[in-house]
Amino acid sequence: MKLRWSPTSPFVRKVVVLMKEKGIENIIEKEKSNPLSKDDRAATPNPLGQIPCLITDEGASIYDSPVIMEYLDVECDGPDMLPRNGAARWTVLTRQALADGMIASMVVCFVESLKKPERQSGGIVAHNKAIVFNGIAALEKDVADFDGDIDVGTISVAVALAFADQTFPDDDWRGDCPALAAWFDDFNQRPSMTDTVLMDAREFK
Repeated sequence: MKLRWSPTSPFVRKVVVLMKEKGIENIIEKEKSNPLSKDDRAATPNPLGQIPCLITDEGASIYDSPVIMEYLDVECDGPDMLPRNGAARWTVLTRQALADGMIASMVVCFVESLKKPERQSGGIVAHNKAIVFNGIAALEKDVADFDGDIDVGTISVAVALAFADQTFPDDDWRGDCPALAAWFDDFNQRPSMTDTVLMDAREFK
């Protein structure tokens, strides 16, 4: 298998964290792709030009990150990262969806930051920033139910919170969310997280 990836993408990071937690990183070749490069986007098997994109041994292209993570969980060895059925499955998937929505809003804020100051929209940034912090507040209420689990939901949450620290370095969400902060600070010490710290996309060649 081959993964089109970038060390700058939080959506890619989710997949790589799962690969490390399942112990399957060595069976998947990683092929770098710069999401800010028009040529790299055109070369990605995903017709949307987005990463991550997984190419299976049979040559099929699988995207986006939630689908890739479920595919790897079902098709590869290692601990299960997504319940197969029941209420627990929908809880984990909903948690992942919340985190992914937060990440998507932060990507919008990052894209705005790439524009010349006179072309940036303060309204767009404020709207998407509010989405992120509403999500963080919801996770503070939910974190007691994480139960030390490592699954696609908690992986997505951890990656989203790490990206929030990177995207909004001057905003302290921890003061209002002490339980979530304690959980994240512990999860963030896992080797799968410390080995996958994101690079600033503006520095990626």
